[in-house]
Amino acid sequence: MITLIRNTSYLFLLLLFCWSWTFSAHARQKNKDKEKPAPPAQTYRAEFESNSFDDDHTVQALPDTSILVVSTKNNSWFGNDDFLVTKYNRELKQVWQEKYEHKANHTLELITADRKHIYLLFSTASSKKLVLYQLNSATGKGTSSEHTLPSSYINIKEMAAVDGQVFLSGLDRQNLNMLHLNPREEEIKLLPAVFGMEDDLGEFRVDTLTKAVEFVVAESNGWRSRVQTKRMNTKGDVIGTYFIQPEMDWRNDNTLQGGRLTPGDTLSKRVIGTYGHRTSIFSKGLFTSDLSGNLQYYDFSKLGHFFEYLSPRAERRMKAKFARQEAKGKPLVLRYRMLLHPVIPHPQGYAIVGEIYYPQYRNNTLNQFTYINGRYPDLRDTRSNFDGYRFTHAIVCVFDKQGKLLWDNSYKLKNLTYPVLAPTVEAGVSESGNITLVYPDEEYIWHKTLKPNVSLSNEEKVEVKLQEDSEKMLASNEEGIIHFYGSNFVAFGFQRIKPNSGQARTVFYLQNMLFE
Repeated sequence: MITLIRNTSYLFLLLLFCWSWTFSAHARQKNKDKEKPAPPAQTYRAEFESNSFDDDHTVQALPDTSILVVSTKNNSWFGNDDFLVTKYNRELKQVWQEKYEHKANHTLELITADRKHIYLLFSTASSKKLVLYQLNSATGKGTSSEHTLPSSYINIKEMAAVDGQVFLSGLDRQNLNMLHLNPREEEIKLLPAVFGMEDDLGEFRVDTLTKAVEFVVAESNGWRSRVQTKRMNTKGDVIGTYFIQPEMDWRNDNTLQGGRLTPGDTLSKRVIGTYGHRTSIFSKGLFTSDLSGNLQYYDFSKLGHFFEYLSPRAERRMKAKFARQEAKGKPLVLRYRMLLHPVIPHPQGYAIVGEIYYPQYRNNTLNQFTYINGRYPDLRDTRSNFDGYRFTHAIVCVFDKQGKLLWDNSYKLKNLTYPVLAPTVEAGVSESGNITLVYPDEEYIWHKTLKPNVSLSNEEKVEVKLQEDSEKMLASNEEGIIHFYGSNFVAFGFQRIKPNSGQARTVFYLQNMLFE
C-alpha cells in the first residue's frame, strides 16, 4: 500500500513537471513566433582616442539636430585643467571644437540649449555658487559667469532655456524650488509661484513655440486632488494658471497624479498624466485633459497590451481578475508605479511613454542573539535596505489631439535595478508613426519598434558596428544611447578595438542608429 502511494506521488510529480516544461516551452515558442522588428541601419560613426580611466564624456542632443560632446578629465576636480566642447552634425562630422579652462572644484551638472546658445552649468566648491558657460551654437565661442543661489540647500535637478534666459528646477530639503537665472545678473531669483514636494512635479519644460516656461504640479489636501498648470514668460511673470480637478463622484474616487504637457498654444494644449484610486502613489491608469478640465480616463486593464510582460497564463488570469472585480462594481487596485516620459509629437497627435517600476529592497539577516521578553533567544534580526528601482515594462499610448486613445503597445524590460529613479529607455517616432524604444545593456543595444495592434518580440538586440568589418571589439564600457531626431538614435561609449593588423586602440565612439 505504501509503495502504491509513493508510486502515485512520483507519477503525479512527473506529470506536473512535464506539464510545466511543456507550458514553459510553449511560452518560449510563442515569443519566438512573434514578429521581429528590423535591426537598425548603423549609418554614421565618429570616434576619437580616449579611455575611461582618464576621460569623461557627456553626450547631449541639441534642438538643431546636432550632437554635443563635453569632454572633461576625471582628475579635474583637484586642479585646473581644460575641457573640450565638440559639436557634430547629423552625419557625425565635427562642426567645431572649443577648449575652455576647467577650474578646480568645478563639476558639470546640466546642459541645455535654445535656438542660438548652448548653456553648460557647473557646480563649485561653494554650495551657493554656480558657474554658467554660454556658448554660441554656430561657432562654439562663449563666455562664463558666476551666479549665486538664494539658498545653500538647493539641489539643482533640471535646466531649460528660452530666448537667452535660463530656468532651473531644484529641491530645497525636499521642497520644490523654481529659479530664474539671467546670465547678465549675479543673483538667481526664486520664483514663488510654484509650490510642492519633490514627487509633486510632473512637468518642467520650455515651449519654444510660445516662448513660455511651463510647470505641472499635482496637489492634494488629503481628500481631493487636482493638477495645476502654470505658464510663465521669459521674465518669470505668470501668464496663465489652470486647474484640472475630478468631479466629486463616489463611484470612481480618482486621484490625479503627475502630468505632462503637450506642445502648442493654450487653446490646443493638453495634459496627459496618471491617476490612482484614492492614492497618489499607485497608478490605476492614464488621464487626458484640456486646460479647461475636460477629463478622460483610460484604465490600465482596458489597454490591449499592458499585461503582455506577463506569461500568457498569467496575462489571462490577470484580465479575468479585473473582469470579476468590474462585474462586482469594485475597482481592482494593483501596486503599479509609473514614470512618465515627456510627450512626443506624433503624426496622429501625441505619444507618451510610461515605465512601470517598483522600489526594490534587500533583506539582511544578522546572525546574533536577540531576546523576546528577556526569555527566549531569537536568531533572526532582519533589516531591509533600499536596493534601487526595478523596472518591469514600458508602455506606449498614442492619442489624437482631442485626447482620445488611438492605440497602445508595450515592451517587456529585463527587470534591471537602477539606483536612481530616471527613464531607462529612449523613445523615437518614425515618419510612419512607429515608435522605437531602446536601451543599452553591456555591449548590446536592445530595441523594439512598436506598431498599432501588433505583438512584437521583446528579445531583439544588436551590437554596435565597428569602423571596419575586419576589426574586433575586445572590450566596451560606459555604454549609453540617446534619442537624436525622428527614429535616429546615437549610441556611445568606450571601446577597445583590435584591427586586422597593427596595435589595438581605445576610443570613445558615437554611432548613429536608424530604425524603421
